[in-house]
Amino acid sequence: VLPREQVAGEVKSLGQDDRAVLRKHGVRFGAFHIFIPTILKPAATSLRLLLWALHDADKRGLDASSLPAFMPQQGLTSVPVDTTVPDGFYQVVGFRVCGERAVRVDMLERLGDMIRVRVFWRPQREGEPRPDGSVDGGGFTVVPDMMSLVGCSGDEFSSILKSLGFSAQKRKAPQPPAPEEAPAPEETAAPAEPA
Repeated sequence: VLPREQVAGEVKSLGQDDRAVLRKHGVRFGAFHIFIPTILKPAATSLRLLLWALHDADKRGLDASSLPAFMPQQGLTSVPVDTTVPDGFYQVVGFRVCGERAVRVDMLERLGDMIRVRVFWRPQREGEPRPDGSVDGGGFTVVPDMMSLVGCSGDEFSSILKSLGFSAQKRKAPQPPAPEEAPAPEETAAPAEPA
């Protein structure tokens, strides 16, 4: 798991054939990270964490018996940042510190994908509806699916977006079209019945 900005030069120098070879081996080139999804699985993460703790263990003040307390629970997509864990811990377990939360890198990539679809949306066919959260003229509004993906909302979600380089803007919301008034029913006069 590598933050993309740390290897931006190397990634830029890769040709399409080189990227294809790496993709064949499971490497994913995300917007924020370069990673192998299979190594984010619990068994691989536990092994990586154990090896990391054993390497320079006395410098980090760790031992193998203390590791399970640090592990994020299986299935969690984000956790509150614990400032007591050693430096580098979150990257080793496949998470990235984003403001108040540490978010699993594959979920950050999915969040980025959801946002890009909304920011750069263009209709593919006439009459295609704009996706929820897509804003005319660029930008996006947060939709529940985005927050659900990373397991938080409100200020915590806002801190994740800010850490990824997004900023909030206040814009006047477009007014929905006024509903068309139904025409008043026409009064008709019935002919008088003969007496």
